[in-house]
Amino acid sequence: MNKPSSGAFFRNSIGSAQVIAFLEQKYSFQAELAGLGDVPLEGTCDSRNGGHRQLVFSTREHFSKAKTLTESLVLIDDIPDETIQGSNQFCQISDPRAAFIDVLEWLITSEGLDAHQRGFTKEATISNDAQVASSAVIEPGVEVGAGSIVSAGAVIKTGTRIGKNTVIRENVVIGSDGVTVYRAKDGRLLKFPHVGGVCIGDKTEIGANTVVAEGILAPTFIGSEVVIGNLCNIGHGAIVEDSVWMSVGTLLGGHTTVCARATIAMGVSVRDNLVIGEEASLGMGSVVVKDVEAQHSMFGNPAKRMVGLKTGPKR
Repeated sequence: MNKPSSGAFFRNSIGSAQVIAFLEQKYSFQAELAGLGDVPLEGTCDSRNGGHRQLVFSTREHFSKAKTLTESLVLIDDIPDETIQGSNQFCQISDPRAAFIDVLEWLITSEGLDAHQRGFTKEATISNDAQVASSAVIEPGVEVGAGSIVSAGAVIKTGTRIGKNTVIRENVVIGSDGVTVYRAKDGRLLKFPHVGGVCIGDKTEIGANTVVAEGILAPTFIGSEVVIGNLCNIGHGAIVEDSVWMSVGTLLGGHTTVCARATIAMGVSVRDNLVIGEEASLGMGSVVVKDVEAQHSMFGNPAKRMVGLKTGPKR
């Protein structure tokens, strides 16, 4: 299964002027604007990934390094130079992350958001050739492909897409929110909404009692022919590419990428926002706190390179 596009989609387009009016009312301020006038917004994404007609937040520093955004509304701490504004509208606000969370919560309630594509959170789409245990819970807005098996006690939450001939073992939870909180400048402790969903490929197996968290602004992605053992935790926005083998008790931090054919032994912990290279090997019980190069073997706490170490089957 190909990696889905970043972001979530509003059920209906919403004008940026409506978002700005909401913020002005909530924060009791007169917004300082720059760039385009009212633009129709189709969804939201991580500003670092770029997009078209998106609602995003950023800082002046990070916006200068971001990928291309077009016809989007950017909530930002300081209006950037005209030379890099592009075809976007900017709303200056002291705490853009908090403002974004407030807007997103409002839009989830008033408009609705869908992972993957507009309208995805309607009735569940389960292939006639799939097997779903009677005690499994399948929420609306779930897609299960032909030949896939969802075992007893599994909970598959809205915004999850499962490919063909994939096995979800007993008591697996897919699509639950991760723990992502932000202390706003006004002292509020805000929970960041998760709207990115989960995407799982073909011929993959996910072991019993494993939890796969929903992505925040982009899907948590698990590729095809992946094996994930029992009692694992896959953090929000993680990417697990094709033919990865992950043993029992692995903890994978949010937004970490495990590249194709990597092998991870029992009880390994991997920090968030890392890249584990293709065909890398992580030894049992290792604690990985930095990126791992392709075909390198790592072991220990903290994990260090160990030449010749191999874990798991050849993928």
